[in-house]
Amino acid sequence: MVRAARQTVGDKAMTMLKRPVRRETLSTIRDGGRVLPIMVEIHPTHLALRQKGRRLRLRVEYQAVYRLAARLLADAERREKKARKHGSDR
Repeated sequence: MVRAARQTVGDKAMTMLKRPVRRETLSTIRDGGRVLPIMVEIHPTHLALRQKGRRLRLRVEYQAVYRLAARLLADAERREKKARKHGSDR
C-alpha cells in the first residue's frame, strides 16, 4: 500500500542540497542471477540510480518522481474506496 509520508521538521530547517551525494541503499535488484545493491546519487535537480558495479545510470527528475508517487497514492485510494463501496453492498 502506498501512503503519504508526513513528517514534522519542527524548528529545524532542512539542509539545501547543493552538490551530489552518493549512497548505497539496502534495496537490491536481481540481474542475470546476481543480486546487486541499488546505488543512488542525489543531485540538486534529479536522482540517478544504478546497480552496484554497473555503469548504466538511470536519471529521473524529482518532478517525475513526485508525479509518480502522487499517482500511485491516488490509485491506491481509489481502489480502497471502490473495495469499501463494493464490500458494503454485500
